[in-house]
Parts: sequence; C-alpha cells; structure tokens
Amino acid sequence: MGDNEISVNEIELFLEKEVSKKIKNKLNKNFLFPPLDFTFQKTPKVLIISPRDRIYQEFALLISPEISSERISDIENKIYEKNLSGIIVNTGGFAAYPSLIKKRSDYDYIVSTIAHEWLHQYLFFSPLGQSYFKGGEMISLNESLADIFGEEISGSNENNIFYPDDFYNNFMKETRLETDRLLSNNQVQEAEIYMENRRLILNKNGYKIRKINQAYFAFHGNYGSSPSSISDYDQKLRLLRTEYKYLNDYIDDLKKINSIEEFNRLIILKTTEN
Repeated sequence: MGDNEISVNEIELFLEKEVSKKIKNKLNKNFLFPPLDFTFQKTPKVLIISPRDRIYQEFALLISPEISSERISDIENKIYEKNLSGIIVNTGGFAAYPSLIKKRSDYDYIVSTIAHEWLHQYLFFSPLGQSYFKGGEMISLNESLADIFGEEISGSNENNIFYPDDFYNNFMKETRLETDRLLSNNQVQEAEIYMENRRLILNKNGYKIRKINQAYFAFHGNYGSSPSSISDYDQKLRLLRTEYKYLNDYIDDLKKINSIEEFNRLIILKTTEN
C-alpha cells in the first residue's frame, strides 16, 4: 500500500464514527449500546426453504460465501426433490458482532446498511427484536423497520438504494401477485413455469437474476419496501412514523411490541391521540 493510500481499516473506523454520530443525533443518545462496530468482508449467503404450494419462509440457514455454483445447484435440486422450494441468495449485511457489510461504492447504501444491521443488534435486547425468532410476520416487521431506520440515518429516499427502477419494481410486484394467484388456485407447476419465464424476461432486459421461485419471494418478501413483498407493514410503519416528531420516540415505542396485534394497537393509539 502506498503512503497516500487509505487502508480498509481506516475507512471502517471513519464510517463507524460517522454513522455512530448520525445515529446518536437521531436517537438523542450520548452513547450507543451496543457500540457500532462493523467490518467489510464477504457476507454469508443464506439458504431459504419455502413450501411449493405457498410463499412462506419455513427455514433459513447461513451458508459460506465461498460455496461453488455447482454446490448451490446441487443443494437446491435436492430440496426440490423433497417437494420444497429452496434458494441460496446473497446478503448485503449480517448483524453478527461486529456486523459484516458487503463493500460497495455507493456511500448512501453503505451507511444505510450499517445502520440497518446496527438496529437489529440494538433491538435484540427488546421484545421486538426477540420476536424476530417467531418468524413470519415478525421477521417482516423487523426488517421493514430496519430499512426505514437505515433510510433516515443515511438521508436517502424510500426505495432509491436497494431497488433499481420503476420498470423492475412494477415487473416484480406484478410477478409476485400473479404467482400468489396461481398458487392460491393450486396451480403449482404453472406458477413455477410462470416465474421462470418472468426471470428470462428480466435477464433479457439486463437484470441478472439466477432464479425466481417460492423461496426467492419468501426471502425478499421479508423486506417491506421490496417489490417482492405483499405485506403492508412497510406502509403502516411509514404512516406511523408521521405520528412522531422524533425518531427516538418512534423506535422506543416500537421496540416494546412483540406481536402484530400489539403493533396494530400502537397504530390505533397513536392515530387517535389527537
């Protein structure tokens, strides 16, 4: 490394200080617990398993980022032989301690992802964070909140960072809705053929997606601002955010809930206060 080159460690330390300052300012805190700590490195892949006849994340397992494409195909095929839908996907970050963050050239993306993963660590000590392990809707609620938190800390606009453009968003939303319709009519094979055809169209338009199946939508559907999601938690969380002047009050109220019923009660309480 030349004398004028900045090391990865120096970049990490700079970003830790900058993002910590932003979070402390937004949450009105003098210090953060846990302290913000992350490292740039290859993030783990994750194996997602869903039933074939509906879209639901039944199982998730972290996988080495070094796994070969041949091994990925072998695992996914074996899962399909058991009449399940499986996919191994990349992750942009992982809330270990320190957090693992994939290196990108987009500053807003990096700041948002660092903040997103820190919030998962922070919420781990609260009912909301613990409810993540219930699965299903509580995963979606936690992930959608972390997305919103990351946006506020980075100062970026909704959806600008993670999801490419209107064509992709509309196309993928349409694909998800039609897939759900086919599955609800027990047309499993038709749904799988449809998803593969849609993937091929995306690839022809320059969007390189290796596979779209039930497990793909189960994973990406956890993130409320994703076009793969059909939940309304992202919208509800954003509407609830307008009822709070300060982000710290918003997070403090949300971290106390551990069920969708409590979340809905909080919405009713805040929207009828005035």
